[in-house]
Amino acid sequence: MDNQILINLTFNETRVAVMENGSVAELYIERKTKPRIVGNIYKGKVGKVVPGMQAAFIDIGMDKAGFISVEDVQEDSLYEFFLENGEEDSAQYVHKQQKNLIQDILREGQNVLVQVLKESVGGKGAKLSSYVAIPGKYLVLLGTIDIVGISRKIEDKEERERLSESIKKLKPEGAGLIARTASAGVSEEELANDLKELLSVWEYVKKANEEKSGPSLIYEEPKLYIKAARDFVSTKVNKILVDSDSAYSDIKDYLKRNFPDSNLDVELYKDPVPLFLKYGVENDIKKIFKKKVWLKSGGHIIIEEAEGLTVVDVNTGRYQSGKDPEETIYNINVEAAIEIVRQIRLRNLVGIIVMDFIDLKNRQLRDGVSEVFVEALKHDRARSVVIEMSSFGVIQMTRQRLRESILKELAEPCFCCEGIGYLKSVNTISYEIIRDIKRRLSRPVNKKITVQANPVVIKSLLDSEKDNLKLLEEEYGLEIEYLTVEGKIERYKLIAE
Repeated sequence: MDNQILINLTFNETRVAVMENGSVAELYIERKTKPRIVGNIYKGKVGKVVPGMQAAFIDIGMDKAGFISVEDVQEDSLYEFFLENGEEDSAQYVHKQQKNLIQDILREGQNVLVQVLKESVGGKGAKLSSYVAIPGKYLVLLGTIDIVGISRKIEDKEERERLSESIKKLKPEGAGLIARTASAGVSEEELANDLKELLSVWEYVKKANEEKSGPSLIYEEPKLYIKAARDFVSTKVNKILVDSDSAYSDIKDYLKRNFPDSNLDVELYKDPVPLFLKYGVENDIKKIFKKKVWLKSGGHIIIEEAEGLTVVDVNTGRYQSGKDPEETIYNINVEAAIEIVRQIRLRNLVGIIVMDFIDLKNRQLRDGVSEVFVEALKHDRARSVVIEMSSFGVIQMTRQRLRESILKELAEPCFCCEGIGYLKSVNTISYEIIRDIKRRLSRPVNKKITVQANPVVIKSLLDSEKDNLKLLEEEYGLEIEYLTVEGKIERYKLIAE
């Protein structure tokens, strides 16, 4: 089945679904209330430098200061800082004596050109880098670092060598170039034209950086639907369906201007049935909120997301096939491996991911499951590192974090359980009430206690402990009144008189 991109626009929200073989592989959401800033370039001002963390905070003109680690700082920054302040002797000394320590490279109040690597997550500011990269159609220009690179997605050895030679020939002195996946098969002339556009953007960035006086935005990445068209122009995606007239026109103009020879078909979706509903995307989005994902065989996987760790557990469920237990387990593990990769991409699971497959005694079968998993992961655009399956059936991996997981984008902590994922049972609440009543009986002045709670709790309390509560009343000369009130099950109130 054809691979295509579905683009849905609703007022201030844009959603992009990447479809592979008829199912949703990746999902991107952008809202004007929380715009994406990854790829944006800012003129920043160094705030607090933290030697203990080998990092610094950078004011980029937003509510939260950005965060830069020493490995993401170009050491020429301090050299330029002294030059800006007329200290040529100090500049020459530092240029020769750099020690790779944050306090030797950055100083508070220093201006620095930075680019956003990762969105602001939780209470942390955006992750920044002073190694600026500007993406084009076929190339990525690195304005401040001399390097040549080829996309890992281009696997043909001869094509990699051809691109490497072309890039070395085209690359400006002192700058770097990386060939994107879309550059495969592209002529040197087309690469040169793309580079020309990138150099004009880089000149604009440098000029704007000189002219701006304080922390401010220098260069902004295009809208989500334009980035989707730019980043997915390849032989693997052959169609874009978009349900907005204006976005349709923008995409057509962009492709005509930048990819005149592209075979990518762009179609304006006019069907009265909503685009994401017709192609089953809405159903997949609903499933993101669920921990359990059923497999076609009857097995299932459980996905638990924590702050920096995701755990995936594979279970046989209703799966009953195969005479050999090892064969049965192998089959369900293989199916689970493929589905786990789809869920990783769809949900944008990031950071450390631990997958607990069903135990296999046979080493070759374990290796077979690992191979299926790694092969499926090749379609993922995010960088990852995978450790082979252990004897306990566990595969561990880390996946590049550029933005929050889709679940964290679409959801917020539950106001009932406050994010733990569990509510106290009715019995637990009932015994909490009994202990609370007994605690208050230590005060002899209390002659009446009114219990206010959810009807379900009151019923459970009286069904299971009515006689014991009556004994308390007789022993202490106390009256206990029960008042049902609608509200959260775990909330109750005792009024002592």
